Amino acid sequence: MKFSENIDKYKESLIKLREDLNKTLEKGQLDENFEEKLLELEKRESKILKELLPYYRQLAPEIYPTKVDEIPVKASGTFKLSTYLKSYLCIDQNIFILASAAQKVQFIRISEDNYKIELSQPIKNFNKLIVYMSALSLDKILLFAVTGDIFMFQSNDFEGIIENIKNLKKYKLGKINQGFENVIKIEENKFLCQIGANEFLVLKIDPMNLSFEIKKRIDLSKTAQEVNSLAKINDSYLGLGSNRGELLLAKYKEDELIIDKKIKTLDSPINYLTSLENKKLEKNICLGLGDKKNFFLYDLDSEKILNLENQNFKGNIYNIESKKGSAIVLTDDFYLYLLEENMGKWTLNQEFSTSDRYYVNVIALSSSNYFTIDLNGDFQILKIDRLDSIEKLRNIDLISHRRL
Repeated sequence: MKFSENIDKYKESLIKLREDLNKTLEKGQLDENFEEKLLELEKRESKILKELLPYYRQLAPEIYPTKVDEIPVKASGTFKLSTYLKSYLCIDQNIFILASAAQKVQFIRISEDNYKIELSQPIKNFNKLIVYMSALSLDKILLFAVTGDIFMFQSNDFEGIIENIKNLKKYKLGKINQGFENVIKIEENKFLCQIGANEFLVLKIDPMNLSFEIKKRIDLSKTAQEVNSLAKINDSYLGLGSNRGELLLAKYKEDELIIDKKIKTLDSPINYLTSLENKKLEKNICLGLGDKKNFFLYDLDSEKILNLENQNFKGNIYNIESKKGSAIVLTDDFYLYLLEENMGKWTLNQEFSTSDRYYVNVIALSSSNYFTIDLNGDFQILKIDRLDSIEKLRNIDLISHRRL
């Protein structure tokens, strides 16, 4: 085990402080800087314990087994979702905008404890299939429709939008005739939009003048016959998945899309790309989904394709959400699975899977709370309790576990 703290020096400091305390008890008076030394030693101890957490999770999982509770969420009001989500966006800490496959757009407010929600009525006279949404500012949201239409929503009070949805302002910025297949944000007010099998546009949005400009047309026909998926992997790379199972890692510089790497990953099309977020909030693992239960993990640091340990999915993965070292996987037969990261290695938790509800969407709120939607439009919170804090570690009776 390697620690950022020198363990021998920490032990020496601990012994020295104990000796100082014994002398203090004899004198009946604390040394002037004793409390300062104690606080400093506590900080060093907390640092060591924090670095021990992944070792305990991986090497001694029995001392604190990961638990997942499915908690129903109470919905107030008469409105609900009629089908699964096509896209969503977090506007504020507890306010989301949801775009469903039924071409309805609604706002949702989640309570601070995550156990209650308020869902707005669908926005009137707005029936569009929204494939991507992005916040332009605190009061403006950009929406891309599959038809090629681009819209902007504006409100001075998104926190109170549920009660005042009639005050929402809607603007149409224009239309791209080819329609949008995939869209990602690449810079402030700049978006990479897929409009064909290997055709892309770079659009620059002008929210003040309610307009946009085509900055660049990009043709990748010489690089990829057909691009099936598009995602921003991290701050360094964009990911493109081809119909031949190739992962293209690209960088965007000066309105040019530069293909940096081309990796053969699957023998089937890559239909979905995302990244897994580790405990340090780094997104260095790219995950791609294919057909017939095929998927891959690619480590951007080591430039290697990884194997997922304990793989045992019943259906094809079609969605995955990750947050700070945990991830919920959703398969097309409505099962949910839990992935956990320890010291850079992702494993499937064999103790947790669900099948009694037909889940269709999952949204990561935090590493321990995932918001889910089932086929009936009902909401649940998946609450994950894993050994992820030094407080939990301190509460474990390690001596009794050693005796077992």
